[in-house]
Amino acid sequence: MICDHCGECCKDTEMILLDEDIKRILRLGYNIEQFAVLGDDGFYHLKNVNGHCVFWDSVKKRCKIYHNRPFGCKMYPVIYDMDKSKCIIDKECHLWYTVKENEFKMKCKKIRKALREIGIIS
Repeated sequence: MICDHCGECCKDTEMILLDEDIKRILRLGYNIEQFAVLGDDGFYHLKNVNGHCVFWDSVKKRCKIYHNRPFGCKMYPVIYDMDKSKCIIDKECHLWYTVKENEFKMKCKKIRKALREIGIIS
């Protein structure tokens, strides 16, 4: 899938940040308070400002850290549906239909591995 940077996936994000995401973003010179909030679930999540991820540049219509974006952003529009206990393609993305089967399987495998490592799924 090729992202066209529409920003829809950056709206009201609840993206969990992995430790690697946090370390990578900290190395860019940001303080954790600038980009993350600690959720009730005990995990850091991307911070929202004015209804978008803190890294969304509304003027340029681009992610400020696109090449260093969090794991979940890289996997999108493949997401893990906790209610269904499986990976799905988020149809909120207008390019959802461009995700090829092999891409879906590869991303799902990576997502499951990451979620197991942080103890969200077994």
